[in-house]
Amino acid sequence: MGSSRSPRRLAGLAGAAAVVLGLLTGGPPAARAQGQLGPVFNPNGAVSWGFNGNGDLGDGTTADRALPGPVSGLTSGVVQVAAGGRHGLAITSGGIVWAWGSNSFGQLGDGTLTEHDTPEQVAGLSGVRQVAAGFDHSLALRSDGTVWAWGGNNHGQAGTGAAGANQLTPVQVAGLTGVTKIAAGYRFSLALRSDGTVWAWGLGNQGQLGNSATFDSAVPVQTWMTQATSIAAGWDAAYAVRSNSAGATVWSWGGDTCGDLGLGATAAGTTPMVTIPQPVIGITTPNIVQVSGGQYYALALGSDGQVWGWGADKPGSQVGYKCPVTAMPVVAVGSGITQLSAGQDHVLALAGGIVIAWGDNAWGELGTGSTAPIAGMVHVVGLSGVTQVASGEGDPFSLAVYSQSQGTA
Repeated sequence: MGSSRSPRRLAGLAGAAAVVLGLLTGGPPAARAQGQLGPVFNPNGAVSWGFNGNGDLGDGTTADRALPGPVSGLTSGVVQVAAGGRHGLAITSGGIVWAWGSNSFGQLGDGTLTEHDTPEQVAGLSGVRQVAAGFDHSLALRSDGTVWAWGGNNHGQAGTGAAGANQLTPVQVAGLTGVTKIAAGYRFSLALRSDGTVWAWGLGNQGQLGNSATFDSAVPVQTWMTQATSIAAGWDAAYAVRSNSAGATVWSWGGDTCGDLGLGATAAGTTPMVTIPQPVIGITTPNIVQVSGGQYYALALGSDGQVWGWGADKPGSQVGYKCPVTAMPVVAVGSGITQLSAGQDHVLALAGGIVIAWGDNAWGELGTGSTAPIAGMVHVVGLSGVTQVASGEGDPFSLAVYSQSQGTA
Protein backbone atom coordinates (compact mmCIF):
# COMPACT_ATOMS: atom_id res chain seq x y z
CA MET A 1 0.00 0.00 0.00
CA GLY A 2 0.99 3.65 -0.30
CA SER A 3 2.64 5.75 2.37
CA SER A 4 -0.50 6.86 4.21
CA ARG A 5 -0.20 8.41 7.65
CA SER A 6 -3.89 8.08 8.48
CA PRO A 7 -4.53 5.61 11.33
CA ARG A 8 -5.89 2.15 10.58
CA ARG A 9 -8.48 1.49 13.25
CA LEU A 10 -9.13 -1.95 14.62
CA ALA A 11 -12.44 -3.40 15.67
CA GLY A 12 -14.59 -1.74 18.36
CA LEU A 13 -13.94 -1.59 22.06
CA ALA A 14 -15.32 -3.80 24.79
CA GLY A 15 -17.04 -2.43 27.87
CA ALA A 16 -16.20 0.83 29.58
CA ALA A 17 -12.46 0.40 29.18
CA ALA A 18 -12.27 2.61 26.14
CA VAL A 19 -8.90 4.30 26.37
CA VAL A 20 -5.99 2.70 28.19
CA LEU A 21 -7.68 -0.68 28.61
CA GLY A 22 -9.18 -0.23 25.11
CA LEU A 23 -9.67 -3.93 24.45
CA LEU A 24 -10.74 -5.09 21.02
CA THR A 25 -13.65 -7.39 20.29
CA GLY A 26 -12.31 -8.64 16.98
CA GLY A 27 -8.94 -9.43 15.46
CA PRO A 28 -6.71 -6.92 13.69
CA PRO A 29 -7.41 -6.41 9.98
CA ALA A 30 -5.34 -8.25 7.44
CA ALA A 31 -4.19 -5.04 5.75
CA ARG A 32 -1.00 -3.63 7.19
CA ALA A 33 -0.53 0.10 7.66
CA GLN A 34 2.77 1.11 6.07
CA GLY A 35 4.66 4.35 5.87
CA GLN A 36 7.90 5.74 4.53
CA LEU A 37 10.44 5.75 7.31
CA GLY A 38 13.27 7.21 5.26
CA PRO A 39 16.47 5.21 4.74
CA VAL A 40 16.44 1.43 4.83
CA PHE A 41 16.69 0.15 8.41
CA ASN A 42 18.97 -2.85 8.82
CA PRO A 43 17.58 -5.99 10.48
CA ASN A 44 17.63 -6.17 14.29
CA GLY A 45 17.54 -2.45 14.89
CA ALA A 46 15.64 -0.33 17.42
CA VAL A 47 13.07 2.37 16.66
CA SER A 48 11.34 4.91 18.89
CA TRP A 49 8.47 7.40 18.83
CA GLY A 50 6.42 9.62 21.16
CA PHE A 51 7.55 12.02 23.90
CA ASN A 52 11.18 13.13 23.77
CA GLY A 53 11.64 15.90 26.30
CA ASN A 54 14.47 14.08 28.06
CA GLY A 55 16.03 12.45 25.03
CA ASP A 56 13.76 9.45 25.58
CA LEU A 57 13.84 8.53 21.88
CA GLY A 58 17.63 8.39 21.66
CA ASP A 59 17.69 10.10 18.28
CA GLY A 60 20.02 12.99 19.12
CA THR A 61 17.21 15.49 19.70
CA THR A 62 14.60 16.39 22.30
CA ALA A 63 11.82 16.86 19.75
CA ASP A 64 8.74 14.65 20.02
CA ARG A 65 8.09 12.33 17.09
CA ALA A 66 4.75 10.82 16.06
CA LEU A 67 6.26 8.29 13.64
CA PRO A 68 8.84 5.56 14.32
CA GLY A 69 12.45 6.51 13.64
CA PRO A 70 15.78 4.84 14.40
CA VAL A 71 17.45 5.02 17.79
CA SER A 72 20.85 6.54 17.04
CA GLY A 73 23.59 3.93 16.68
CA LEU A 74 21.25 1.01 17.37
CA THR A 75 20.42 0.12 13.78
CA SER A 76 21.58 -3.51 13.97
CA GLY A 77 22.39 -6.23 16.46
CA VAL A 78 19.71 -5.20 18.98
CA VAL A 79 18.42 -8.04 21.14
CA GLN A 80 16.02 -6.30 23.56
CA VAL A 81 14.83 -2.83 24.60
CA ALA A 82 13.23 -1.49 27.79
CA ALA A 83 11.40 1.78 28.41
CA GLY A 84 11.49 3.35 31.87
CA GLY A 85 10.24 6.51 33.50
CA ARG A 86 12.25 8.84 31.27
CA HIS A 87 15.02 6.65 29.88
CA GLY A 88 15.57 3.75 27.53
CA LEU A 89 17.80 0.68 27.62
CA ALA A 90 18.94 -1.77 24.95
CA ILE A 91 21.01 -4.93 24.71
CA THR A 92 23.14 -5.55 21.62
CA SER A 93 25.07 -8.62 20.48
CA GLY A 94 27.48 -9.87 23.11
CA GLY A 95 25.21 -8.72 25.91
CA ILE A 96 26.37 -5.09 25.84
CA VAL A 97 23.95 -2.61 27.45
CA TRP A 98 23.20 0.88 26.14
CA ALA A 99 21.22 3.64 27.85
CA TRP A 100 19.83 7.07 26.94
CA GLY A 101 17.44 9.75 28.17
CA SER A 102 17.15 11.26 31.63
CA ASN A 103 20.04 10.66 34.00
CA SER A 104 18.95 12.65 37.05
CA PHE A 105 19.45 9.62 39.30
CA GLY A 106 22.31 7.92 37.45
CA GLN A 107 19.96 5.53 35.65
CA LEU A 108 22.18 5.60 32.53
CA GLY A 109 25.00 3.94 34.45
CA ASP A 110 27.85 6.01 32.99
CA GLY A 111 29.10 7.38 36.31
CA THR A 112 27.51 10.81 35.82
CA LEU A 113 24.17 12.61 36.20
CA THR A 114 24.35 14.00 32.66
CA GLU A 115 21.39 13.44 30.35
CA HIS A 116 22.10 11.83 26.96
CA ASP A 117 19.89 12.07 23.87
CA THR A 118 21.80 9.25 22.14
CA PRO A 119 22.71 5.82 23.54
CA GLU A 120 25.84 5.49 25.65
CA GLN A 121 27.34 2.17 26.71
CA VAL A 122 26.68 1.23 30.33
CA ALA A 123 30.00 0.85 32.11
CA GLY A 124 31.36 -2.58 32.95
CA LEU A 125 28.50 -4.81 31.78
CA SER A 126 28.64 -7.68 29.31
CA GLY A 127 26.92 -11.01 28.90
CA VAL A 128 23.54 -9.42 29.68
CA ARG A 129 20.42 -11.25 28.50
CA GLN A 130 17.64 -8.99 29.86
CA VAL A 131 17.28 -5.37 30.94
CA ALA A 132 14.47 -3.68 32.85
CA ALA A 133 13.93 0.07 33.22
CA GLY A 134 12.16 1.44 36.29
CA PHE A 135 11.03 4.96 37.06
CA ASP A 136 14.50 6.12 38.09
CA HIS A 137 16.65 2.99 38.14
CA SER A 138 17.78 0.21 35.82
CA LEU A 139 18.36 -3.53 36.10
CA ALA A 140 20.34 -6.05 34.07
CA LEU A 141 20.26 -9.84 34.21
CA ARG A 142 23.50 -11.51 33.19
CA SER A 143 23.78 -14.96 31.64
CA ASP A 144 25.23 -16.30 34.91
CA GLY A 145 21.92 -15.58 36.68
CA THR A 146 23.16 -12.55 38.64
CA VAL A 147 21.32 -9.21 38.72
CA TRP A 148 22.99 -5.81 38.45
CA ALA A 149 21.42 -2.44 39.25
CA TRP A 150 22.13 1.27 39.00
CA GLY A 151 20.34 4.62 39.32
CA GLY A 152 18.04 5.89 42.04
CA ASN A 153 18.47 4.20 45.41
CA ASN A 154 16.56 6.33 47.91
CA HIS A 155 14.37 3.34 48.80
CA GLY A 156 16.97 0.65 48.23
CA GLN A 157 15.81 -0.12 44.67
CA ALA A 158 19.42 -0.67 43.56
CA GLY A 159 19.76 -3.52 46.06
CA THR A 160 23.13 -2.38 47.40
CA GLY A 161 22.30 -3.24 51.01
CA ALA A 162 21.78 0.38 52.01
CA ALA A 163 19.28 2.97 50.79
CA GLY A 164 20.48 6.49 50.10
CA ALA A 165 22.85 7.85 47.49
CA ASN A 166 22.25 7.25 43.80
CA GLN A 167 24.18 4.33 42.30
CA LEU A 168 25.92 5.84 39.26
CA THR A 169 27.43 2.62 37.88
CA PRO A 170 26.18 -0.99 37.92
CA VAL A 171 26.54 -2.97 41.14
CA GLN A 172 25.61 -6.60 41.72
CA VAL A 173 22.39 -7.03 43.69
CA ALA A 174 23.26 -8.81 46.90
CA GLY A 175 22.35 -12.45 47.43
CA LEU A 176 20.58 -13.18 44.13
CA THR A 177 21.59 -16.14 41.96
CA GLY A 178 19.77 -18.39 39.55
CA VAL A 179 17.59 -15.53 38.31
CA THR A 180 15.70 -16.04 35.04
CA LYS A 181 13.67 -12.82 34.73
CA ILE A 182 13.67 -9.28 36.14
CA ALA A 183 11.19 -6.37 36.33
CA ALA A 184 11.38 -2.78 37.57
CA GLY A 185 8.58 -0.49 38.77
CA TYR A 186 8.30 2.81 40.61
CA ARG A 187 11.37 2.57 42.85
CA PHE A 188 11.09 -1.17 43.46
CA SER A 189 12.51 -4.22 41.72
CA LEU A 190 11.52 -7.85 41.13
CA ALA A 191 13.44 -11.00 40.24
CA LEU A 192 12.19 -14.47 39.34
CA ARG A 193 14.45 -17.39 40.24
CA SER A 194 14.64 -20.73 38.46
CA ASP A 195 12.87 -22.41 41.39
CA GLY A 196 9.73 -20.31 40.75
CA THR A 197 10.20 -18.00 43.72
CA VAL A 198 9.88 -14.22 43.33
CA TRP A 199 12.16 -11.79 45.15
CA ALA A 200 11.66 -8.04 45.65
CA TRP A 201 13.52 -5.01 46.98
CA GLY A 202 13.16 -1.23 47.15
CA LEU A 203 10.03 0.77 47.98
CA GLY A 204 7.55 -1.24 50.03
CA ASN A 205 5.04 1.25 51.41
CA GLN A 206 2.15 -0.29 49.45
CA GLY A 207 3.13 -3.91 49.97
CA GLN A 208 5.04 -4.04 46.67
CA LEU A 209 7.59 -6.43 48.17
CA GLY A 210 4.93 -9.10 48.71
CA ASN A 211 6.30 -10.29 52.04
CA SER A 212 3.39 -9.16 54.26
CA ALA A 213 5.26 -5.98 55.25
CA THR A 214 4.95 -2.33 54.24
CA PHE A 215 8.50 -1.11 54.69
CA ASP A 216 11.40 -0.72 52.28
CA SER A 217 14.21 -3.21 51.81
CA ALA A 218 17.65 -2.47 50.35
CA VAL A 219 18.28 -6.18 49.84
CA PRO A 220 16.09 -8.75 48.07
CA VAL A 221 13.41 -10.39 50.21
CA GLN A 222 11.41 -13.43 49.20
CA THR A 223 7.77 -12.73 48.39
CA TRP A 224 5.02 -15.22 49.15
CA MET A 225 4.80 -15.98 45.42
CA THR A 226 5.78 -19.51 44.32
CA GLN A 227 5.47 -21.54 41.11
CA ALA A 228 5.90 -18.35 39.09
CA THR A 229 6.89 -18.43 35.43
CA SER A 230 6.71 -14.71 34.64
CA ILE A 231 6.70 -11.39 36.50
CA ALA A 232 5.80 -7.74 35.86
CA ALA A 233 6.02 -4.48 37.77
CA GLY A 234 3.43 -1.73 37.55
CA TRP A 235 3.54 1.67 39.20
CA ASP A 236 3.17 0.48 42.79
CA ALA A 237 1.82 -3.00 42.13
CA ALA A 238 3.50 -6.28 41.23
CA TYR A 239 2.26 -9.20 39.14
CA ALA A 240 3.22 -12.79 38.44
CA VAL A 241 1.98 -15.65 36.30
CA ARG A 242 1.73 -18.81 38.39
CA SER A 243 1.75 -22.15 36.59
CA ASN A 244 0.74 -25.56 37.94
CA SER A 245 -1.39 -28.54 36.94
CA ALA A 246 -4.51 -26.34 37.03
CA GLY A 247 -3.13 -23.93 34.42
CA ALA A 248 -1.45 -20.54 34.46
CA THR A 249 -3.09 -17.77 36.47
CA VAL A 250 -2.29 -14.15 37.33
CA TRP A 251 -1.45 -13.09 40.86
CA SER A 252 -0.99 -9.54 42.16
CA TRP A 253 0.08 -7.58 45.23
CA GLY A 254 0.92 -4.00 46.24
CA GLY A 255 -1.03 -0.79 45.76
CA ASP A 256 -4.64 -0.94 44.57
CA THR A 257 -5.35 2.74 43.85
CA CYS A 258 -7.73 2.12 40.94
CA GLY A 259 -8.35 -1.60 41.12
CA ASP A 260 -4.81 -2.20 39.84
CA LEU A 261 -4.74 -5.64 41.43
CA GLY A 262 -7.89 -7.02 39.79
CA LEU A 263 -9.22 -8.39 43.05
CA GLY A 264 -12.80 -7.29 42.55
CA ALA A 265 -12.85 -3.99 44.43
CA THR A 266 -15.96 -2.00 43.54
CA ALA A 267 -14.42 1.46 43.86
CA ALA A 268 -11.04 3.10 44.15
CA GLY A 269 -9.60 2.71 47.62
CA THR A 270 -11.86 -0.20 48.62
CA THR A 271 -8.74 -2.36 48.74
CA PRO A 272 -5.93 0.22 49.17
CA MET A 273 -3.12 -2.33 49.34
CA VAL A 274 -2.40 -6.05 49.50
CA THR A 275 0.84 -7.24 51.07
CA ILE A 276 0.65 -10.93 50.12
CA PRO A 277 0.08 -12.18 46.52
CA GLN A 278 -3.55 -12.89 45.65
CA PRO A 279 -5.11 -14.39 42.48
CA VAL A 280 -6.66 -11.93 40.04
CA ILE A 281 -10.31 -12.86 39.78
CA GLY A 282 -12.63 -13.22 36.80
CA ILE A 283 -10.15 -14.40 34.17
CA THR A 284 -11.53 -17.55 32.54
CA THR A 285 -8.69 -18.16 30.10
CA PRO A 286 -6.98 -21.22 31.63
CA ASN A 287 -3.46 -20.41 30.49
CA ILE A 288 -2.04 -16.90 30.83
CA VAL A 289 1.27 -16.44 29.04
CA GLN A 290 2.09 -12.84 29.96
CA VAL A 291 1.10 -10.05 32.35
CA SER A 292 2.12 -6.40 31.96
CA GLY A 293 1.72 -3.65 34.54
CA GLY A 294 1.08 -0.02 33.63
CA GLN A 295 0.40 3.09 35.71
CA TYR A 296 -2.54 1.98 37.90
CA TYR A 297 -3.73 -0.72 35.48
CA ALA A 298 -2.62 -4.09 34.13
CA LEU A 299 -3.16 -6.39 31.16
CA ALA A 300 -2.86 -10.15 30.76
CA LEU A 301 -2.54 -12.25 27.62
CA GLY A 302 -3.88 -15.77 27.27
CA SER A 303 -2.42 -18.55 25.15
CA ASP A 304 -5.63 -18.32 23.10
CA GLY A 305 -4.84 -14.71 22.17
CA GLN A 306 -7.45 -13.21 24.49
CA VAL A 307 -6.49 -10.01 26.32
CA TRP A 308 -7.77 -9.06 29.74
CA GLY A 309 -7.46 -5.68 31.45
CA TRP A 310 -8.27 -4.12 34.79
CA GLY A 311 -7.58 -0.94 36.76
CA ALA A 312 -7.50 2.70 35.73
CA ASP A 313 -8.94 3.83 32.43
CA LYS A 314 -7.12 7.08 31.73
CA PRO A 315 -8.95 9.65 29.59
CA GLY A 316 -7.11 11.24 26.69
CA SER A 317 -7.01 14.65 28.35
CA GLN A 318 -3.90 13.82 30.42
CA VAL A 319 -5.61 15.31 33.45
CA GLY A 320 -5.50 12.27 35.69
CA TYR A 321 -6.91 8.81 36.04
CA LYS A 322 -10.50 7.68 35.98
CA CYS A 323 -10.98 4.66 38.18
CA PRO A 324 -13.42 2.09 36.83
CA VAL A 325 -16.69 1.09 38.50
CA THR A 326 -15.29 -2.41 38.89
CA ALA A 327 -11.81 -3.84 39.02
CA MET A 328 -12.92 -7.06 37.34
CA PRO A 329 -11.00 -7.97 34.18
CA VAL A 330 -12.65 -7.34 30.81
CA VAL A 331 -12.14 -9.84 28.01
CA ALA A 332 -11.26 -9.14 24.39
CA VAL A 333 -11.87 -11.97 21.96
CA GLY A 334 -9.77 -13.09 19.03
CA SER A 335 -7.10 -10.42 19.19
CA GLY A 336 -4.25 -12.41 17.62
CA ILE A 337 -1.93 -10.58 20.01
CA THR A 338 1.25 -12.35 21.09
CA GLN A 339 2.92 -9.70 23.30
CA LEU A 340 1.78 -6.74 25.43
CA SER A 341 3.52 -3.73 26.96
CA ALA A 342 1.51 -1.45 29.27
CA GLY A 343 2.90 2.06 29.75
CA GLN A 344 1.89 5.25 31.51
CA ASP A 345 -1.11 6.05 29.35
CA HIS A 346 -0.79 3.86 26.27
CA VAL A 347 -0.37 0.22 25.35
CA LEU A 348 1.69 -1.48 22.66
CA ALA A 349 0.97 -4.98 21.40
CA LEU A 350 2.35 -7.35 18.77
CA ALA A 351 0.23 -9.31 16.32
CA GLY A 352 1.97 -11.06 13.44
CA GLY A 353 4.98 -8.74 13.66
CA ILE A 354 2.75 -5.65 13.36
CA VAL A 355 2.61 -3.17 16.26
CA ILE A 356 -0.85 -2.28 17.56
CA ALA A 357 -1.31 0.70 19.89
CA TRP A 358 -4.09 2.27 21.92
CA GLY A 359 -4.58 4.85 24.65
CA ASP A 360 -3.54 8.49 24.88
CA ASN A 361 -1.76 10.10 21.92
CA ALA A 362 -0.92 13.64 23.06
CA TRP A 363 2.78 13.12 22.30
CA GLY A 364 2.47 10.86 19.27
CA GLU A 365 3.05 7.74 21.34
CA LEU A 366 0.62 5.73 19.18
CA GLY A 367 2.88 6.17 16.15
CA THR A 368 0.23 7.27 13.66
CA GLY A 369 2.02 10.40 12.41
CA SER A 370 -0.39 12.59 14.37
CA THR A 371 -1.03 13.67 17.96
CA ALA A 372 -4.80 13.71 17.47
CA PRO A 373 -6.86 11.71 19.99
CA ILE A 374 -7.85 8.28 18.69
CA ALA A 375 -10.71 6.21 20.11
CA GLY A 376 -9.75 2.62 19.50
CA MET A 377 -6.77 0.64 18.33
CA VAL A 378 -4.42 1.55 15.50
CA HIS A 379 -1.49 0.06 13.65
CA VAL A 380 1.77 1.89 14.24
CA VAL A 381 2.69 3.26 10.83
CA GLY A 382 5.43 1.67 8.78
CA LEU A 383 6.62 -1.19 10.97
CA SER A 384 6.60 -4.91 10.22
CA GLY A 385 8.60 -7.91 11.36
CA VAL A 386 8.72 -6.49 14.89
CA THR A 387 9.88 -8.89 17.61
CA GLN A 388 9.49 -6.82 20.78
CA VAL A 389 7.82 -3.63 22.05
CA ALA A 390 8.22 -1.50 25.19
CA SER A 391 6.10 1.39 26.52
CA GLY A 392 7.44 4.15 28.80
CA GLU A 393 5.87 4.25 32.24
CA GLY A 394 6.70 7.83 33.17
CA ASP A 395 7.08 9.69 29.92
CA PRO A 396 4.74 8.46 27.14
CA PHE A 397 7.22 7.08 24.61
CA SER A 398 7.53 3.83 22.69
CA LEU A 399 10.34 1.49 21.64
CA ALA A 400 10.43 -1.53 19.33
CA VAL A 401 12.91 -4.05 17.94
CA TYR A 402 12.41 -5.34 14.39
CA SER A 403 13.92 -8.37 12.68
CA GLN A 404 13.70 -7.36 9.03
CA SER A 405 14.60 -4.33 6.91
CA GLN A 406 12.16 -1.42 7.14
CA GLY A 407 11.42 1.38 4.67
CA THR A 408 12.81 1.77 1.17
CA ALA A 409 16.01 3.21 -0.24
